[in-house]
Amino acid sequence: MNGSLFLTAVAVVLSCAAVAAQAPASGAQSSRTVYVTVTDRNGLPVEDLAAADFEIKEGGKTVDVVQAGITEDPLQIALIVDDNGTGLFRSPLARFVQRLEGRAVMSLSSVTGQTMKLVDYTANVDTLLRAVATLNARPGTPDGGQLLEGISEAAVELRRREAARPVIIALTVGGEEHSTVSSDQVLNQLRQSGAILHVFSVANSSLRATVTQTRPSALLQENMHLGRVLGDGPKHSGGRNEEIVAATGFLMGLQNLASELTQQYRVSYNLPAGVKRSDKITVGVKRKGLMVRAPNRVPG
Repeated sequence: MNGSLFLTAVAVVLSCAAVAAQAPASGAQSSRTVYVTVTDRNGLPVEDLAAADFEIKEGGKTVDVVQAGITEDPLQIALIVDDNGTGLFRSPLARFVQRLEGRAVMSLSSVTGQTMKLVDYTANVDTLLRAVATLNARPGTPDGGQLLEGISEAAVELRRREAARPVIIALTVGGEEHSTVSSDQVLNQLRQSGAILHVFSVANSSLRATVTQTRPSALLQENMHLGRVLGDGPKHSGGRNEEIVAATGFLMGLQNLASELTQQYRVSYNLPAGVKRSDKITVGVKRKGLMVRAPNRVPG
């Protein structure tokens, strides 16, 4: 699919999403669509489910699942790299971008103290790969960064873009956080955007040295805010949260994520007329032995 046709497809999906999001007329059913990952015991995507196989509750009330199938809806993906100048994520990211060619528009940002956007949303793989190539070994940020603000900015922008299938992927080597936004604020922004947050981090990382802190109590609070978002964000939005020990694990993790994104279900359901909408949902399947990853908080 060439770039112009792909961007046209994105525009059509976003237009349809805007119509679907309008409030229903009085007495009419209201509908919602969620994107769901279903895997087997071996972590492999399951592709043969139908609407009747899904069970969804909104606000504790069972809803009518009317449609379910593997989706080809275009993705809008915000990639955020917090690597402290190590270049650790460059090769895995390049492979990820290539894997999703023709399926997504992506942006790429780097946390260098503050979050700096390297390339805006584009479907052009060559443009993205040139930006990824700049993430080689370079001066680090030993005193930490503002990953939390990067996630916040990505969520706000995706909501502004009215993204129909938004995703945020944060890759981090850890370290001290210096953001001024709260975890409650960022989690709410994430929910309102409808974005799925995936986090890949280095386990027990020593890749960012620490420096003497002049305000340890404030720093502790900022780190707690970041930890909550990196933990609760994926849990509430239906994303992955993986701590990876070896560098090769990032390549495998991102390739597995790419497979999931290309084999995700688009599930639509109706809420009976007169029933008040809720931002809390539960998604399951009737078939035994399968793992479901889906949002449990949705835009209100």
